[in-house]
Amino acid sequence: MAKELTAIEWRSDPWIFQFGGLRPDNVLEYFSQSPFWDSSSNNAIIKMQTQFNDLKQASYNLTSMVGIEFAVTHQEPPSLFIITKFRRSSPTKTVPLSVYYIVDGNAYEAPNLYSIVSTRMLSSIKKVEEAFEIARSHAEFHPSIGYSWQETTEQKNARKAALKELK
Repeated sequence: MAKELTAIEWRSDPWIFQFGGLRPDNVLEYFSQSPFWDSSSNNAIIKMQTQFNDLKQASYNLTSMVGIEFAVTHQEPPSLFIITKFRRSSPTKTVPLSVYYIVDGNAYEAPNLYSIVSTRMLSSIKKVEEAFEIARSHAEFHPSIGYSWQETTEQKNARKAALKELK
């Protein structure tokens, strides 16, 4: 199973300083230094094959390769870059695996939809549980009359005042 990297923030100030900031032409190189980078990706393979010769990485067409690849899918230079990790199975078919974003030089992995929904549901359920606990503390049961509601004088007055305002 893949490591959980959504809690990691990564930044390399020396790299940013050395290359004069982040730009569309160097942001993938910056990202390749991060723990989010997959060294078996097509991008890494091309980088390794072209690093000691005169061929340029840009001359290779990633769409002709199958496997994992990274691509900048949105950019607002110099502060925001969104990088998507894809699995390519043909020149026209890709499946997004992960999304990463770089904000002012800080790289993060975006949480997946399951994590977002489960966290929101858990916090909602917690609030409902708290409301039921409050309601349960005010309920009273007597065998001859059944359930009744305990209210302090202040609560009764506040409820009556609220009802008067509605009228």
